[in-house]
Amino acid sequence: MQALYVYYNDREDNLSASKVLKVLDKNIDKLYELYLYLLLMLKELGDFMIHYDEEIKSRYIQNDRDVKSSLKFLNNPVLKALQNSQEFEKALKDNKISWNGDSDILRKIFLDLKNQEAYKDYLIAPEDNAGVNYELLTFILRHYTTNFPVVQQHLEEEYYNWLDDRKIAKQMAGKTLQTIALASEEKISLMPQSHREDENYIFAQELIKKTIAEDESLEKIIRAKTEHWEQHQVAMIDMIIIKMAVCEFIYFPTIPPKVSINEYIELAKTYSTPQSKKFVNGVLDAILKDLNKEGKALTK
Repeated sequence: MQALYVYYNDREDNLSASKVLKVLDKNIDKLYELYLYLLLMLKELGDFMIHYDEEIKSRYIQNDRDVKSSLKFLNNPVLKALQNSQEFEKALKDNKISWNGDSDILRKIFLDLKNQEAYKDYLIAPEDNAGVNYELLTFILRHYTTNFPVVQQHLEEEYYNWLDDRKIAKQMAGKTLQTIALASEEKISLMPQSHREDENYIFAQELIKKTIAEDESLEKIIRAKTEHWEQHQVAMIDMIIIKMAVCEFIYFPTIPPKVSINEYIELAKTYSTPQSKKFVNGVLDAILKDLNKEGKALTK
């Protein structure tokens, strides 16, 4: 949808389908970079704790509880795998990713973390519990990227795709942490960066190319159901969403139309106007009924 928005917004510049596909690739690459950055944040938090622990030791006499607390977190095998992984370091270098936040962000995370029930439960859990080791790290990702404004602001400043891709990036990072925790030895297995053979990527390419190629016919179908609306009254993003959905109705028969409608309504709710959900739903429902009468779309 975002790639097609670039295409329709720049039509006077004769933007080709191949260039639109490059926009798609760029967006996917940014998602992967965000995934790596979330893992890097955990690594940086561990590195910060090492220096913080040394600083506290030089200033104060730590009690046994504080010592054990620091040691358990620093010896978390999942965290250590991130810190010691050459594969992770190579991925960061290849994608030119480095931590751009200051130590104050990490300090605030750590000081708040010590008061969280999830952290307290982690400290009293058996050290050989693989689930607990990665669950604490996934808690840190989930909690501090959702409920901690200083982290949210930093990620929004670093990644323009944060709001769009945060859910998927966090799921990818969580899956990686789980894989590390369940591995028989201390190693790290990152998500593959190449997406060229991924069926979702292939589908996205085909949907973009088909929507552009059939633009005139799609426009005609849609205008027949929006004849009471002036062209300038229909938001561009709504028109793109409807074109993509109708394209799926006609040219992608393996996708149930009702599934397409539900997914595109969600896109309208997220990216368009407050009235778009109802508008998109009504237009798609009317078009689908006509296509079914003509035998051009599935009904289930």
